[in-house]
Amino acid sequence: MAELPDFATLQNSVKAEDFEQDPLPGWAGIATLFGAPALAAGRMDVGEDGWLVSGVPFDATASSRPGAAEGPRAVRQASLVFSSYLTSLGQWRMLDTRTGQTFRYRAPQVADAGDLHVYPTDTVRTFQAVAAESRRLSQSAPRLIFLNGDHSCTFPTFAGFRAGRLDRGAGRVGFINIDHHFDFGNWSALHGPLYHGSNSRRISEIPQMRPEDMAFVGVGDVTKYDQYQELINRGFHAVPGYQIIRDGAAASLRPLIEELGSRCDTVYVSLDIDVIDSSSATGTGHVTMGGLGIGHLLDVYDELRALPVGAFDVAEVAPRYDPSGATAQIVARLLFEFLFRTECAPPELAPWSDSASERPLEHQ
Repeated sequence: MAELPDFATLQNSVKAEDFEQDPLPGWAGIATLFGAPALAAGRMDVGEDGWLVSGVPFDATASSRPGAAEGPRAVRQASLVFSSYLTSLGQWRMLDTRTGQTFRYRAPQVADAGDLHVYPTDTVRTFQAVAAESRRLSQSAPRLIFLNGDHSCTFPTFAGFRAGRLDRGAGRVGFINIDHHFDFGNWSALHGPLYHGSNSRRISEIPQMRPEDMAFVGVGDVTKYDQYQELINRGFHAVPGYQIIRDGAAASLRPLIEELGSRCDTVYVSLDIDVIDSSSATGTGHVTMGGLGIGHLLDVYDELRALPVGAFDVAEVAPRYDPSGATAQIVARLLFEFLFRTECAPPELAPWSDSASERPLEHQ
């Protein structure tokens, strides 16, 4: 039988400081996004190119399957598995074997400001608080991430972000809705004018918002034909999911990115996770059939790097419908790759590609 070690000797042979630089496992630690330091509202300095994170745990306008209020905490918890990646991978040139791209990971400052104020039985007061607090964040931080509950929360987070940018002298602020649906409804018999299906319409009604500065990416559900034609005729952009699947994200999004990139000083990107087919992302309130694959969504976000993105949000993660935790992990990985990848080069032929043998010898 193994001899029991002298624990007193072991204990006295080390100091707490000896362990400070060791990573924690993915299920440990304070649940901030990627293990980022937590900041109070009055201490929001993340440098000139950093990201400030906040959550909006609100889902009072859910119509089918509630639970998205639990999404912000689930995404934060899922992200902890990536908190040590930069230490272990940051110094290496990386190859994405899915696309052939080469890149490095970098570490911009990220801080987590916690959750904004929500009032579960008072949607109007919640939106007032969220818009006011988002505006304050936008006035202070260079770039923002909102971990939202149901998609109605995007209306106040965008409104606050836009107001804060205008306060700082920005001109036009663009909006991209990555979603299986247009969310351009006007009225719900359950919730009235403020609900998860009206956020894009409410954003379009903000004074000085222009249709040509708004886009719907990944749409794939049925919708009213007349409403679709009206959106197109008014100048809104639409890139359907089938086009991304058929032609690829680069070709499908190039005209949109060129237009918004030349017109807007900054762009807000909103993701409803139900844009992914529910066979891959079950943890959401709306079951999606025929949605994008995870690889398609990664490609979409890769193309968005060309835009002056000032804020992201992700909405409708409802972890109670995904005991595996995969949906929250998908969101965490998506955010990680967008925030921390840098020096992306054009796709290269992977070393094992059949076409690699056609290159000159010195390039193989």
